[in-house]
Amino acid sequence: MKDFKLDNEPKITSGFTIPEGYFDTFQEKVLLRLPKEEPKVISIFNRKKNWYFATAAILMIMLSIPLFNNYSTQKEEVDTQILENYIAYQSTISQDEIVDLLEQEDIDKMKMELNVDDREIEEALKSNSNLEEYIIN
Repeated sequence: MKDFKLDNEPKITSGFTIPEGYFDTFQEKVLLRLPKEEPKVISIFNRKKNWYFATAAILMIMLSIPLFNNYSTQKEEVDTQILENYIAYQSTISQDEIVDLLEQEDIDKMKMELNVDDREIEEALKSNSNLEEYIIN
């Protein structure tokens, strides 16, 4: 293969020429065309943006408070229901042990006062022909 050297080959001119001294005054010409003072631009949306953020934050707070309260109360209800079911179905825990764990105020709340007259009992026994059910239970 033949050696190829770029320096020895004749160069092709591009055909574009620059006038002499063009770049000496180029910077001054460009600076003259630019506006001297740029006007201050104040966006309408920039001022309203703070209001948009504030209203969005208030709406988020207003929506999150009821959801949080609803979630926290639901959680407590499920826990009490699970606890009641656990106590009801445990065969190792007796009623006396449960009463020992309760305070006197709780026991007083659970007491039911039955004010039943003797006449009402007699009428109920007369109207019901199945007396064996009452004797067994």
